[in-house]
Amino acid sequence: MPADPEFIAAVFAWLHLVAAGLAAGLLLSEYWLCRRTPDRLQVRLLGTVDLGYFLALIASLATGLARMLFFAQDTSYYLANRLFWLKIAIYVAIVLIALFPTLQFIRWNREARTAPAFAPLTRELGQVRGSQVLQLGLMLMLPLISVLVARRYGLPTPHP
Repeated sequence: MPADPEFIAAVFAWLHLVAAGLAAGLLLSEYWLCRRTPDRLQVRLLGTVDLGYFLALIASLATGLARMLFFAQDTSYYLANRLFWLKIAIYVAIVLIALFPTLQFIRWNREARTAPAFAPLTRELGQVRGSQVLQLGLMLMLPLISVLVARRYGLPTPHP
């Protein structure tokens, strides 16, 4: 007995929301871990949480693309929607901004393994937190844009 297409579409919508929520939660965890200067153990944990964050971002992108291609409106609807492209641009910006903390965590992990008295510079920690705040702010925009796209905002207006 084949699976109900509507049910599969609902599951993909749910997976998309779970992945996006997980990414936001993991980013909040990173922010929380950076509230004070991290020690060696916290730096290792930051690397693990950051890996989970990137995997959640990938899952969010994959389930979103699957929804667009197979389970939602016609693909041309999304490709013609300016707000959809804004959502994609914001998503790309989040990923690009997230690269800075990731590289910083890798460097800190390397330093923490070799230096017994490891402590990241206050300036570096401030830059990482600023990047995390920017990512969180951008993430807050994505659900609003999604709701607007679902309600047909962002489509070109027909010319009389």
